[in-house]
Amino acid sequence: MAVPVTRRQLIGGAAGGLVAWGSVSAATSRAARHRLPEPETVTAGDPALMSAVDAAALLRAGLLHPRELLESCLSRTRAFDGDVGAWVRLYPELAYEAADAAGERLARARREQTHISPLCGLPIALKDIFAVSGLPLTASSRVLEGNIAAGHSGVWRRLDAAGAVLMGHTHTDEFAIGVTTPQVGNPWNTRFSPGGSSGGSAAALAARFVPLALGSDTGGSARLPASACGVSSIKPTYGAITSYGMIPLTWTRDHVGPMARSLGDAALLMSVLAGPDADDPITSLGRPVPEGGYPLAARGGAAPLSGIRIGVPVDSRPAPVAAVQRVVDGFLDVVRSLGAVTVPVTMPPLPSSLATGDQVEMGSYHQQFADRLGLYRPDKAVLVSAAVASLGVPVGDYFQFERDRLRYQSEYNRMFADQDLDAIAVAGSAVDGARRDEFLGVSVTAGVVGDVRWANYAGAPVVTLPAGRSGDTGMPVGVQLGARPWQDAELIAIGLEVQAAVPFWRDEPVLVPAIARVPEVGRAQPGPGPDPTNTFGAAAPLRTPAMNPVG
Repeated sequence: MAVPVTRRQLIGGAAGGLVAWGSVSAATSRAARHRLPEPETVTAGDPALMSAVDAAALLRAGLLHPRELLESCLSRTRAFDGDVGAWVRLYPELAYEAADAAGERLARARREQTHISPLCGLPIALKDIFAVSGLPLTASSRVLEGNIAAGHSGVWRRLDAAGAVLMGHTHTDEFAIGVTTPQVGNPWNTRFSPGGSSGGSAAALAARFVPLALGSDTGGSARLPASACGVSSIKPTYGAITSYGMIPLTWTRDHVGPMARSLGDAALLMSVLAGPDADDPITSLGRPVPEGGYPLAARGGAAPLSGIRIGVPVDSRPAPVAAVQRVVDGFLDVVRSLGAVTVPVTMPPLPSSLATGDQVEMGSYHQQFADRLGLYRPDKAVLVSAAVASLGVPVGDYFQFERDRLRYQSEYNRMFADQDLDAIAVAGSAVDGARRDEFLGVSVTAGVVGDVRWANYAGAPVVTLPAGRSGDTGMPVGVQLGARPWQDAELIAIGLEVQAAVPFWRDEPVLVPAIARVPEVGRAQPGPGPDPTNTFGAAAPLRTPAMNPVG
């Protein structure tokens, strides 16, 4: 199919794809903050380097064709991924078909002046735990070698309907268990880990292989990689996004995690993903997506966070190393300069019984692979064996875990009410980078590389933003901003103001040319099921909504 507009015809010529509206005046209306930028404000060069909102604006205006954007992303991947290794598989044939179909949808919408999703024509990467019918789904593990998804996950159904272009599946730490994703190099320094378990998605974003990606977050699995790679993530309120058709780690803590280079890009993705799914009833119990979607741009002005109170925990466990803390302190200085007040807070302690619940839920799923323990990586085989053995725990102990989790949620919400908080700010990771094999054998449920578990047990929303780079290693450092359950829109709005003041997401790593060694795969006959993942026990037998905030 012919591409109607060449790259030379795009508006402007400077590289970088920066948004001219990064600091919007205080008089900007709410509607403007939820809209894509005007095409004439977008500076366009190599489409692969553009932000998602920039690319979406040009796609909608007919100044960029989805096929051209896809070709740029694939070319960059093929030229540089050999050293990074972000992708498990690519699907170029299917992606070109989807890009051409998206181009036709966009052209029809322009002719008929009808609404179309802003995701139409945008390439996206899925973590290798989200099912797409007829495509391999392996959780980056030999255990599932040859497995073909039996149906679509709930998130892919939404993305497909919106016209997103699936470029491929990205690596996860095996079965999303660990914190390193050791098969992937961090684009800022490939000797370092991109974090886990959504490390492949974070690396693909940082390397500018794709503008949008999907991860998951069970114990920081999206936030830790976002922080390590200098990109952004949203861990939504538990139940805001369907987990149907997703390979689980622990059902009561698994969250789907929109990931992107900027928070505005991630909010664009969340606007499509959030909302009720008939296959995941818990999604019908929360707040609806705001009219017009989640905000995409900052309001701006001299003191856009005036009246906002942000708690700073005095008892982070583990505490950040000095180089990380210096970046966090600088971030907090910016927050205060925008008008916010920061106050010290003490987080509620995590009950010891929570570890029991994690083990039981993990073992409940992995017991089906008990005859394949030798196919797990050795460090993961130990963790899986312990999880399967935990199924002997008395059922009363598991119910105690559920009671303790609900009590923790209540205490977390009470902290916000007692201190009149709008958000809390926590370092994205406690470590200043990590070598690729440094934390092998550590589960995301252990919480040893960052203070992250609070959000999964509370079911609370968290955005992670790049806050700068370490003065010691030069590696990115991120900061988490958390709120009370169902305050996702308010939290994103706060994060956008800070990000506009410290736009470190625009920084790009320097990549070394290295030809990709990624299998390019086509669609096959779907697996027999019963679940879209083509495994047993993936659907959660128990999901309870995040507790509504008090006060």
